[in-house]
Formats: sequence, C-alpha cells, structure tokens
Amino acid sequence: MKKALSFLLGLALCVNLSAQTKTISGRVVDKASEPVIGASVIELGTAGNGTITDIDGNFSLKINAGNNVQVSYIGYKSMIVDVKTGNFFNVVLEEDAQKLDEVVVTGYGSSQTRARSTNSIAKVDNQKLSSGVFSNPAQALSGAVSGLRVVQNSGNPGATPSITLRGGTNLDGSGSPLVIVDGQIRGSMSDINPEDIEDMQVMKDAGATAIYGARANNGVILIKTKSGKAGTSEINLKVKVGANFLNNPYEFADAQTYLTWMRPAYVKANNVWFKNDGTGVGYATNIGFLQGTQPFGTGNAYFAADGVTPLANTTNSIWSTMYLNDQNRFLLDKGWQTMKDPVYDFLKNMYPNDSNIKEDLIFKNTNPADYNFINPSYTQDYNLNMSGGNDNGHYYAGIGYNNSQGLPVSSFYKRYSFIFNGDYKIKPWLTSISSFNFNRANWQSMPGSQGSEANYFSRVLSLPPTVRFETEDGTPLLGNNSGDGNQNFQDDKFFVFNQTDKFTFSQAFKVDFSKSLFLKLTANWFYSEGYNETFNRDFKTSATAMNTTRNSYAGFDRLFDQTYNAVLNYQKAFGDHYVTALGGIEYYDTYMYGFSASGSGAATDDFRDLALTSSDKDKRSIDSYHTQQRILSFFGRVNYDYEGKYLLSMVMRRDGYSRLINNRWGTFPGVSAGWVFSKESFMNDFEDILSYGKVRTSYGLNGNVSGIGAYELQGSYVGAAKYNGLSTFVLGSVPNPGLLWEKTRTLEGGLDLSFVDNKYSANFTFYDRLTDDKFASLTLPVSSGISSIRTNNGQFRNRGVEIELSAKPIHTKDFKWNIGANISYNKNTIVKLPENGLDRNRQGAYQVYSGKDATDLIWVGGYQEGQEPGVLYAWQADGLYKDASEIPTDRVVKPISFQGATTRTLYGVNNWNAMTEAEKVASKGLPILPGDVRWKDVNGDNVIDDYDLVKIGNTTPHWVGGFNTSLSYKNFSLYTALDYALGFHVLDYRLPWILGVMQGSYSTTMDVTNTWTPENPNAKYPTYQWADQLGKGNYRNSTLFTHRGDYVSLRQLTLTYNMPTAVVKALRMTKMDVSVTGQNLGYLTQAKTLSNPEAGGVQDAGYSLPRTVLFGLNITF
Repeated sequence: MKKALSFLLGLALCVNLSAQTKTISGRVVDKASEPVIGASVIELGTAGNGTITDIDGNFSLKINAGNNVQVSYIGYKSMIVDVKTGNFFNVVLEEDAQKLDEVVVTGYGSSQTRARSTNSIAKVDNQKLSSGVFSNPAQALSGAVSGLRVVQNSGNPGATPSITLRGGTNLDGSGSPLVIVDGQIRGSMSDINPEDIEDMQVMKDAGATAIYGARANNGVILIKTKSGKAGTSEINLKVKVGANFLNNPYEFADAQTYLTWMRPAYVKANNVWFKNDGTGVGYATNIGFLQGTQPFGTGNAYFAADGVTPLANTTNSIWSTMYLNDQNRFLLDKGWQTMKDPVYDFLKNMYPNDSNIKEDLIFKNTNPADYNFINPSYTQDYNLNMSGGNDNGHYYAGIGYNNSQGLPVSSFYKRYSFIFNGDYKIKPWLTSISSFNFNRANWQSMPGSQGSEANYFSRVLSLPPTVRFETEDGTPLLGNNSGDGNQNFQDDKFFVFNQTDKFTFSQAFKVDFSKSLFLKLTANWFYSEGYNETFNRDFKTSATAMNTTRNSYAGFDRLFDQTYNAVLNYQKAFGDHYVTALGGIEYYDTYMYGFSASGSGAATDDFRDLALTSSDKDKRSIDSYHTQQRILSFFGRVNYDYEGKYLLSMVMRRDGYSRLINNRWGTFPGVSAGWVFSKESFMNDFEDILSYGKVRTSYGLNGNVSGIGAYELQGSYVGAAKYNGLSTFVLGSVPNPGLLWEKTRTLEGGLDLSFVDNKYSANFTFYDRLTDDKFASLTLPVSSGISSIRTNNGQFRNRGVEIELSAKPIHTKDFKWNIGANISYNKNTIVKLPENGLDRNRQGAYQVYSGKDATDLIWVGGYQEGQEPGVLYAWQADGLYKDASEIPTDRVVKPISFQGATTRTLYGVNNWNAMTEAEKVASKGLPILPGDVRWKDVNGDNVIDDYDLVKIGNTTPHWVGGFNTSLSYKNFSLYTALDYALGFHVLDYRLPWILGVMQGSYSTTMDVTNTWTPENPNAKYPTYQWADQLGKGNYRNSTLFTHRGDYVSLRQLTLTYNMPTAVVKALRMTKMDVSVTGQNLGYLTQAKTLSNPEAGGVQDAGYSLPRTVLFGLNITF
C-alpha cells in the first residue's frame, strides 16, 4: 500500500513539474517575410534564459509556463510575445523606420531617445567604420556628421586627420573636439581599433557639452566600445586584405621630354635680349653649363679616363646625358636612348670651331618613382571577437591586428589591439562593470634619409630622369644625394623604431537603491607610453661623400591619466510627467614625464648604444621633463518631459583647473528645450504626412584653457651666461596669475521633421557661437624685457546652419534603399582683438591697392576685427602676351622677392627702347616679351608691384557635407559614401616651383607642353625658362596656380554578398559574407594638381591618399 501511494505521489509530482515548464518554438521574420537571423528571444521573469534565431529565423526555447518572451534585434522594434497558449509562434518584427527611437548619449552613461532629445547630438553611421580599413577611426569620419570637417592631410597609413566642429574656436579656424572613450579622455583617436567601436556620437551644442565643462568648447566625440548582449553568444572573424596604389597628381616628364625643354630653357635664360652686336644678355651667364657635369649637361661620363673602366658613384657619372659617339653607342643596346640635341644649332652657331659639339645626345631614362615607391603597397586587417550574455552579465572580448604598408620605401604602420568589456550582477542591487583595452602601434612614416613628405613627393619625384640609379649589371647607385636620390640604395643605414603602448582600465560599480535611483562609481585609468629610437650608420650623402657622425637618439615618454567620478541618477514618471536627474563629482589627474638623450661620434656604427657615443664636448645631450595637471568638477543635469511633447533640460558644471592661478574655478551652465508639436491635437489632420515634428533651442557655456602650459602662468627663470664663473638666471617669462577662462557660449535653434510614417526625415539647425575672453598675445615694449604676454582680449564668432536628411524610399522583400545626406554652412568672424593702436587692431596684415585710385591702399589678410580670417590674395594673371603687339608700351613690372631670390625689373616696349644699350645692361632689367604674363594693374598706374594683389577668396570651406546610400537586392548590397566641401580656394605652391625651374636642374611635369612658344601662342602657362625666380617672376604665386578648392570625394564603395543560407548552414555558421571595397577613389575637383584639395590655402606637395582596393571576409559562428 505504501509503495502504491509513493508511486501515485511521484506521478503527480512529475505531472505537476511537466505542467510548470514548456518548450516553445517559432520563426522570426520581417514584414517582407525574410528571416531575421540572430534575433534575441529571452524569457521574461527568468534571469539568463534565452536563445537566438538561426539562419532560417527559427528558434526553440524551454520556458516556465505562464511566462512570456521578448523578441528583439538591432534595427527592429522589440516585441513581447504572449506564449501562454500554444507552442509554435510566427513573429513578425517591425523595422524602426526612423531614428526617433535611436538612443543618443547625453554624457556620463546617461542616454535618451532622439525623440526626447533637445540638443544637437549626431550619431555616426557604423557602416562608415566597418566598410573600409582605417588605422585611425577619425579617417572614417569624412562627411559623416553635419558641421564636422575632417581633413585628411596625408595618405600615410598612420596619419591623424584634423577634426574641426563648426569652424573651431581658434583664430586660425582650428580646435579639435574632446574625445572620450568609455568615459576616459583620450588625446585623439589614434591607435583605436574601429572594429571595437559600438557607437560613436558627436555632441555639438553647449546645451549638451556643458556637462563636460572645461574642455568641451570645441564639441565632444563620445565613443562606446562593444559589449555583449543578453541571450546571445557568438564568435566573429573579419579579414580584410587589399592593395594601395600611388595617386600622384603630377605627371613628370621622361628623359627625352626633359632634355627637349630644359636645354633650351637654359639658353633662353642666357639670351633674354641681344645687344647690337648680336651678343645675348640674360640673368644666366654661363652658357658652358650646357656642356657641364650636370643633369642636362653633356659633360657626364660613362667610362673612366682609360676609356675602358665603367664609372660608378663618381661626380661625373651621376647623370647619363652625353654626346653620342662611337665609344658609348653600345649603350643603346642596353636600353639607353638617343635624340637630336635641341640646342645643337645654337651651340654650333656660337662655337663653330668646337669639334666636341655633337648633333646627337645619348641618355638613360630613369623613372625615380620606380625606385622610391612600393606601388602597390599592401594592407592587412584581422579581427577576432566573441560576445554573449544573459540577465546576470555580459561579455565582449576581441583581438585585432592591422598591418598597413606605406608607399614610400620603409614606411609602415602596425597596430595590435585587445579589448575586454564585461559586467556582472553580483547582487540584485549591485553590478560590476569592468573594461580593459590595450593598443600597441609601431610605425615608420618616411625613410630615414628623407623625412619630409613634401620633398619626397616633389623633389624626389622631380629628380632629373637622366639620373643613373643602377649600373648596367643592376648594381644600385645613390644618385645625386641621400635626400633626393635613390631611397632604396642605403635604407639599411638608417635605424628607426617608434612604438606606443596604450592601456585603458575601467572599473565601475552600479548600486541600485530602487528602480528609480542608482549610484555609479567609476575609476578610469589611461596609461600611455612611447619609445622612439633612431641611429644613423655611416652613409653616403653624395656619390663621393660619407656621413660618419653616427647620430644616435632615444626618447621615452609616459602618461598616466586618472579619472574618478561618482554619479547619482534618478528617473521617475509621475503620470504624464517624466523626470530624470543626475548629480556627480569628478576628479581628474594627468601626469606626464619623459627623457631623451642623443649622441654622436661612436667609434663604430655596429652598435647604437648611446654609451658608445663620444664623450667629447657637445657630442652628447640629455633632457628630461615632467608635467602634472588636475581638475576637480561638480556637475548636474535635470531633464523634464511632459506627455512626450514638452521637453526641458538643464545642466550645470563647475570646474577647478590647476593651469590657472587666481581664477581657477569656472561655472558652465546649459539649458535646452523642445516642443514636439506633432503630438498636438491640431496636427491630427496632418499625421498621414507629418509623422513627427519638433522645435528645439539651447543655450550653454563652455570653458577652455587649451594652449596654456601647465606652469606657464607661474612665470619662469632661464639660465644665462655665467657671471664671475657662477651660473646665473634671468626672468624668462613673467607670472600671469590674473588670466581668465576662455569662455564659449552657444545659442542654437533647431527643427526636426519626419514624414510618411517616418520614412523621410529632415533636421535643421542654426547656431551662433561666440568665444569670449579669447586668449591672445599682447606685444609689450622692448624696454619691458618681455616680448609679449598672454591676455584675455579677444572674441571670435562661428555662425552657421546644419541640415541633415535621410530617406528609406524603397523597402520590399527583395529590394531596400536607404539614403543619408548632410550639409552645413559656417563662417568665422573675428569680433575683437587686443588694442594695439592700429586700425581694426590688425595683426599680421599687409597692404594692397583698393582700386579706387592710383594710391589708395587697404589692409588685408592676417587677423582684423570684423573680418573673416584666412583670406587668400595673389597676383592676377590676365593671360599671356601672345605676341609683341599686345605688350603695353609703358608697363613696368617691379622686382619681387620669392623662393629665396629677387627677380629683375621688367620694361614695356617704350620704356625698354628709351634706354641705351649701356643703360639696359646697367639696370639689369629685362624686356617684357611674348610669353610673359599679363599682370592685372589694380590701380592703373602702369606699374606692377607688391600692392597689385587681388582677393582670391577664403581658404576655409564655407560648406561641408556628406552623402551615403545603401542598396540591397536579395543577397547583394552596395554601400556608397561621398563627402564634399564647397566655397573655398587653394593655391598650388609646388607646381610653379617645378615649372619655373626654381631648383635649377630638376625635372618638369608634362604641363610644360602647355607653356608658351611661338608655335603655341595660346598656351596656358608662360615661357618655360630656367630659374624664373632670378629672372622674370612669371611663376610667382598668382591666379595661374589658384583654384576653387571645391571637391566631391568618392570615399567608399563597397559591394557585399551574403552567402546563401544552405551554404552557411552546411558550414555550421550563423552568417558569412564576402565584400570588395574601393576606398579613397578620387576627387571631382578643379584643383587637380594638388595632392589633397581638402586642406585649402597655400599647399605644398604632399602624400596623396592612395587609391585602395580591399577584399573582405566576415564570418559569424
């Protein structure tokens, strides 16, 4: 009987337990019936129980009877499914058609939906970061955010772009936003792995940035790294490999073209005009140079004096140009070339009895780029990460490696990264949040023998193509010198090592007092150290000279930033009233120190140990430094929301900064408000058209002390000459304890609209930012003993408009199309400068003719009150004189100084003819001839001088923006990103240097074929003539070389194919896609001769962004 009773009780218990749990299954799809892969399915009410959908959108989950599940996926609205009855469910997720439910970060871990935001906070599209390969995430931000100008000045793989928000707050238009990564301030985004970034947002207006107070006057870029998601677990592998192709705007001449133009160019410089006896007169006086030992001279040699031994690394064998004769004719069979000497007739006429003058030249054609570039170079980027979580905790861990080879020989950038982010609910009321991030970078930007990008991409490339970089048996040769010659020749003679290691440690505890109140305590440590070492072994400086100084250098820097804060958060709904608030305290300490040492004169170049350098006087140097700064801050914010229609936010921060002395404390408030008018009853009739409408406004104040040294305001003493054998010190800078905070106030208004069920959206923003108490240097009298002192006399204004547009015009089962665009306008104006007794308190200005009359002058350029800084002036070229009849009779062009020389005075026909031959010679002047530039005479006095400059335009773009679109059809998707800048001008500094033959013998570009000759009177450029800076100055900075800098850049183009479900399933994967990407494909611009039109202003040659083709593989398990 007992056994039977026990059996019945056990059976009843089993039946009861069975009734308490159940297994449900189902399929998750979108409105187009496409499976949603990786959607999270979590049981509500039971911690840690969840699953994700497979590649067909299917799921199966065992849950407690009576509980429901929540289904969610990024880009779709979360859905709670009632599963109390039934076992199989079809779940259709609704896509978030607009950004209204997008979460924007408002600082210190707080966030709110965009619909409730009253500030300008922009989110960077993650596809901008994931499509290409970037050593620095900032490289992906071009065109990503309205009002954010990103200038990529260099194609070097480790280069850091300049970032400016809303025109910057410095007089020159600079000023970088504050970068905060997971709550820790970083000096820049250098060495951050883009793959680790989950979210990047830009806080623009002071109503938002005031929460960061002292360092946020140029905006804030908030970066959040990835974390795990509850109910999911996955492993992801991404591989990208690609090739980078040289994109040089200059097409340099080959050897034959070079000789065809260069030899006559030197003849012209010797014979600008002729005396009565037929003798030529010019500014070059040595016609024998044509037969000398130099690039276009015929005095070079292949054999030694014995006529048998080939020469190498001798002064007379650097260049290949020679007269063709029976002794060197065999070289034609070895690839050398021949041509008729373009000045043979001239030389034979001048020296009729010189038997050494031959009709034909022989030379070797060398392309310097073939020896000095790795083209293409290669890029590799690998990332492996895993993530997961449940209701008790989440984790994300990833490792990454990037190896980007530069185009110049020996250049590269390598990045190693590791990240771990985790959180765990220790107690129901206590959560631990931990983060560790490590980034290592190694790099060499340029070869050890030539560190200047401008020289590498101009002087090195324009080396005369008659140079010999190897012998006929392939033995390498240096060329003319180590800086401009064959950079591959002795690359092993220069040791260069650069390394930085950056660690970020973060530990936080979240204490939940109730559902409405929690406290978060956070400690962030950022540790960065760098080590740099260089050593020069004995190396050739020229074909016949050696450098044996054996310079050795080593330097070490270490930075330790500590940030500690405690933030109390409160949120509560009171009926239709919703309130969130936070209050906190923060302590920031940064300590940096380092040392460096250098030496030379070691007994051997086998070792780079500094201890082996010479101990003789002035052979060694050593230095060290340290600097420490602290900030103590108190801050708070209150957000109020009534019925989701009436929005109000107030923020306040008070900072105490150690850089200042008597005025260390500053208070920075911000307030913003919004009205969602689309929720008003009077808008009901328009809800089919207008889905959402909000007006917003904000006002705030930020502080700034950037540019001030940690101890600058305390004054300093510096060492001086010894007195009576004792060390002496003198005042180096005066104490300046009264300096105030630089304050920036921003007033903003905005309108946010969405249409047709949020398919289309538009955001409009107007801002006015005024920086007051602007730091400026006040010049002091010489009698004071101090040249200048920093003051607060200055005001600077940025004013502009920003527009953001987005659309999802097509969304069907097979075809989806998304569009995003932004454009912004900004103009900077100097409002106030220190009083200096000059008109408009100008600084660095110069005078030009106004054009009102012959003498009226105006001050332009530099900094002047009421004017926009960065305006470009230059001489205006109104074409060329095609023939003698066009030359003004009484014109005089006065000498100018440029490129380290001074030009000659030029005279019109009457002025020139009025002088006797002796006067012409004595004046050292030259006649204006056909092929010279017709300069604009601004004041009409028939004299061209330094005041005849015209306004070209501003050098900073007024308009910047971006455009992106994403098209997908079935398994294919195409992503395109463009950015642009409009309304500015640039001047090419390097091309006139090249076409003006200002180095004296270097090569030219193929633009030389568009220079004036009697056969080409309609040419664009003036006569090609040797050393123009010594002669006529036709190739000065003028409108011949200015361009509208407006450009459109095709920044990214990515085609992706998602592998079919059957293939992925067979490989036991969740997802796999392959892609091909074109990156930095080129510019649509008038400024085609510039390496980079983005920067504006006067530009030298530079490292153009290479065109890159990438192949990618993305696998998820």
